[in-house]
Amino acid sequence: MKLKYIQMTAIIMPGKFLTILIIALTALFASFGERTPMLPNVTGTAGQVVVVINAPVWEGDAGRQLGRILSSDHPALPQREPMFDIVQIGHASFSNIFKTHRNIVRVNISSQYNEASMSIRRNVFARPQIFLEINSPDTERLHSFLVNQEQRITEELYKAELARISEYNRQYEKRSIREQLNESFDISLVFPPGYDIFLDTTDFAWVGFSPVAQERIQGVFVYQYDYRDPNTFSPEFIVNKRNEFLRRYVPGPSIGSYMTTEMEAFPSFHEYMENGRYFAELRGLWKLQNDFMGGPFISLTTLDEERNRVITVEGFVFAPGERKRNLLRQVEGIINTLEIQQ
Repeated sequence: MKLKYIQMTAIIMPGKFLTILIIALTALFASFGERTPMLPNVTGTAGQVVVVINAPVWEGDAGRQLGRILSSDHPALPQREPMFDIVQIGHASFSNIFKTHRNIVRVNISSQYNEASMSIRRNVFARPQIFLEINSPDTERLHSFLVNQEQRITEELYKAELARISEYNRQYEKRSIREQLNESFDISLVFPPGYDIFLDTTDFAWVGFSPVAQERIQGVFVYQYDYRDPNTFSPEFIVNKRNEFLRRYVPGPSIGSYMTTEMEAFPSFHEYMENGRYFAELRGLWKLQNDFMGGPFISLTTLDEERNRVITVEGFVFAPGERKRNLLRQVEGIINTLEIQQ
């Protein structure tokens, strides 16, 4: 009856209005046809990976190699923790309950494939999701492929974890912190709720998150100094500068104690370019000199050529008796939002 009413209304309208009505209705129904269903939010816990692989392959050499890749030690933590927590299921069990997981690695073995390869897709069944599909004609070539692609597999999953953290921070950002750091240091950093600025001087800032129980501390330091020497970006120089700032600005709870770098396990050093900007990354352990606290940290150091200064942002964690992998990734997700204001 509703359609008949529309048709009869159109008949008694002048031709000009009839044309407009037809165009409007056509556009309306076309938009319904093009509309993409909204994807649900991802499920699963941070750092968890669902591996879709049948048991005979998982229990063979190729499966064990994939397991070693995903469960390899996370770098620069005081205790051993795996890069990812694995949930292995067979293809027949890959139902809707698993399809919305945040990290999925699916392995397919079939003679239809000429060689081993991997595709990377995002937001297939949920968002923000990463879906790695590895295809191989047999388990032997799968094993060789996994050996050669170990770094790429872990990097793609790791970057996806950090991107989710940064996206959450942007969605629920505490803007007042970014505004104050922008005014003090001409930088942009995105913090989630719960963080506060504990200290803000001309060359050093401390932004921290501490639960009510005070048993866990996550913090971000920002510090800057003049650029004078190309050796500034050696790991030894960066560590020495780190220790200089922390001794001055981060005292411990007991008299004469202060934060410094654990030198017996010297931090790892990594250089890379991101969006045309050079970064020097340190991962290591901090400790309190003359006290007994410690934990992991990660720092990024870059050159602000316009202002002829070096700027470092770093995140650290103190969480005695707790797993620290995800806590460290949370502060890494913050410092990865660093932008130098022009």
